[in-house]
Amino acid sequence: MKSYPYFLILVFMALVAMIMPAAAISPEFEAAAAQVTVTDISLDPQVFMEDDTGTISVEVTNNGVSGVAIRRATLHDEDIIMLSNPYDTATSVGGGNSLKFIFTVRADVPEGIYYPTFSIDFRDAGYLRYPVKLQVQNDPLEISILNRPDTFSAGKKDQIEIVVGNPRDNPVNGVIVSLEGEGFDVTPSSYFIGNLDPDASQKVTFSVTPEESTTLTVLVEYKNGINTHTESRDLSVVLGESKKQADPILSNIMVESEGGMYTVTGDVTNAGLEVANSVVISAGEGATPVDPYRQYVVGSLQPDDFSSFEITFSARDTDTVQIETSYKDTDGNVFVTRTPADIPSSSTA
Repeated sequence: MKSYPYFLILVFMALVAMIMPAAAISPEFEAAAAQVTVTDISLDPQVFMEDDTGTISVEVTNNGVSGVAIRRATLHDEDIIMLSNPYDTATSVGGGNSLKFIFTVRADVPEGIYYPTFSIDFRDAGYLRYPVKLQVQNDPLEISILNRPDTFSAGKKDQIEIVVGNPRDNPVNGVIVSLEGEGFDVTPSSYFIGNLDPDASQKVTFSVTPEESTTLTVLVEYKNGINTHTESRDLSVVLGESKKQADPILSNIMVESEGGMYTVTGDVTNAGLEVANSVVISAGEGATPVDPYRQYVVGSLQPDDFSSFEITFSARDTDTVQIETSYKDTDGNVFVTRTPADIPSSSTA
């Protein structure tokens, strides 16, 4: 029974020890801690995409004159995954100074707006709580085909104009556009756009030379923060006769025969919508070119332009020869057309 007073004294001392930390928070410490505020929030990326990894940086500033001890700093949310550990090492922020806390997170959540809570526990006072806005938006970059040929020609270079637009609320970086596939040559191999601001777009142009009908894929790679994303769009390449290419047509053909030699005169007109370069008229199958006009060099023919020509050749045992017209497009590809011409027989000549 005599031990009861001693036991009660021990219990009383334990209770006092538990109460003393709370009682030790003086108004002076509380006032100093109240001067610590959140002064800057930055997210990278500014707007996340679903499953993106990024960072949240929180800057706090001590607007007072006395230093404030910090015991712990954390970021917490029920949905956003925290990949970095909390700041458990005690530190302090001096009067007029700032501290920055950086947390790595993963937004493994659907589209929406989330508010993870930033918390600071002060050593000699209470705590600071601050909600951080984190937006998740899944809008990708948009790919538009601005201009392309209606029909491609084998071996002929044509241009494809592509526009890449950013409908997101934040800029993206490292944007690269390329064309993928088989059965064609392309220049340049890729196009580096770099940064693309919100509601901005960039036009790029590729030169494509197909060898066969195929499908090419417009591939756009970009980064949202440190996260790589890819968008694509398929484009069919069907070979056929171009509606715009040069089209040299022979007309007013006259054939004269003298001494076993034939002379053909006429006009050549470019009925196409593109220039015909290095136009040459010559005798083809069934004929043997002879002097003085083995071939006739017309040169360049603009659309709707024409030129006269004259060629000479010999022919035996035939009443029809082919008049060949060769020309080059702007890329140097050679095209040949053939026009039949009736000639009087050599016996008649």
